[in-house]
Amino acid sequence: MFSLYTETPSFFNDICEEIRLFLPEEKRIIQLEHKNDMNAGEVLRHFFWQDETGWHNRAEYYTAGSRSAAIEEQPEFTDDHGNTVDITAPTLLAKKLKKHAVKQLIYRVMQEVCPKNMPWGSLTGIRPTKLFRELSKQHGTEWAHRIFTERYCVSEPKTQLAETICRVQEPFLKNSGTRDLDIYIGIPFCVSRCKYCSFISRDLKFNETIKDQYLPCLMHELDGMEEVFPKYRIRSVYIGGGTPTALNDHDLETVLKKVSGLFPERIEFTVEAGRPDTVTPEKLRILKDYGVERISINAQTTNDRTLELIGRNHTSEEFRRAFSLANKAGFKNINTDIILGLPCETVRDVKKTLTDIMEFAPSNVTVHTLAIKQSSAFAEERQNDLPGPGIVTEMVEFSQEFLFTAGYLPYYLYRQKYMSGNLENVGFAKPGAECIYNIDIMEETVSNLAFGAGGISKKLFPEQNLIKRAPNVKDLKNYIDRTDEMIRRKKELF
Repeated sequence: MFSLYTETPSFFNDICEEIRLFLPEEKRIIQLEHKNDMNAGEVLRHFFWQDETGWHNRAEYYTAGSRSAAIEEQPEFTDDHGNTVDITAPTLLAKKLKKHAVKQLIYRVMQEVCPKNMPWGSLTGIRPTKLFRELSKQHGTEWAHRIFTERYCVSEPKTQLAETICRVQEPFLKNSGTRDLDIYIGIPFCVSRCKYCSFISRDLKFNETIKDQYLPCLMHELDGMEEVFPKYRIRSVYIGGGTPTALNDHDLETVLKKVSGLFPERIEFTVEAGRPDTVTPEKLRILKDYGVERISINAQTTNDRTLELIGRNHTSEEFRRAFSLANKAGFKNINTDIILGLPCETVRDVKKTLTDIMEFAPSNVTVHTLAIKQSSAFAEERQNDLPGPGIVTEMVEFSQEFLFTAGYLPYYLYRQKYMSGNLENVGFAKPGAECIYNIDIMEETVSNLAFGAGGISKKLFPEQNLIKRAPNVKDLKNYIDRTDEMIRRKKELF
């Protein structure tokens, strides 16, 4: 157990994010009500106050009642032009500056007592490339590079990775505007549930009835926003899940017919066919007939023993068969995902997987680092055969070097909580094969309309540097009962 006291409760979650970088995943953080409520374990106390000399920011770390570390500073709060900011004002900038000062201090204290080399330093957000781009716009790339390495303590390789991705993305972001829109459509069904999965998707074997109720509601939700679509230029349409190709041929065609009719003009059309055991010649024909240009067929690993351990219910041979069928059907833009840090795997296993998928020359390879989400079977089972952070770091470094050498460039990146080694997920692509939707959704540079259970629509207001959201409910039964409400939410936003 780890205990935290702060005199500013609004900082509690931000402080916890920094502490979790240094703690085992299973260790809980509890909030102390009183500063002298010291227990026999680990305690961090945080104080943030103002007196006649200015603002003070102090953190103290105790082990078994004895103080192990303490840092106090008097931060100065200035904007990008060096002007002093009144942080007592109820502005977004004041809130941001306070949060930054607190998180940096907590990171430094935690490093004193738990010395670890964090590849992303004190950064805990999902989108480090978005931050790098914003910093570059303010004072240039060199300044952004220095801020990453010096202020946020990000390693040089990760800083260079963020810089490279921003450079690759630039042509795509230049071509986006305020009247652009991305479309996401969720099909929350699969043929079985992988043990690492934390999504809301359901196993179709046991949920045919709710699937038959869900799809008409999804069509109704799409129809409900039809008047909005002509006001925008549709950049991309992305049908994800779950696994859309887990649907039978009739249902898949019904969805695609509706979608292609609503969005006849778009730059990019992606459908996830992530489970190789759902790919058939007929489904590939249906995808082609309705204008799908990009699909994803995911290996995760080509080691059959690992596939069995993670509950994939398909073999590496089925992956090869599915990819061969897609190539034969004429798909030129195919992504495949792999996951690093799976049970019992080594760097040698990762090398085998990468070598195997190169036989099919995928246009995109997305490299995920395993994250143990609390709603996954892995979290419930308390896996103890997962490779340690050091080995996973080797896997990440090897895979990135392998793909660079093979002619792929990183084009989008995101991070998740509870990732092994505090690392990242990176999408690699052959030049010209980058996925527009992935760039837009991760960089939050284009508004997004999301349909289906769990989808989150976002409207950008660039003038105010603001993003407003309209989330759909996650539970499928709630979504079915409240589809009209989901439509109203989006109409109010857009």
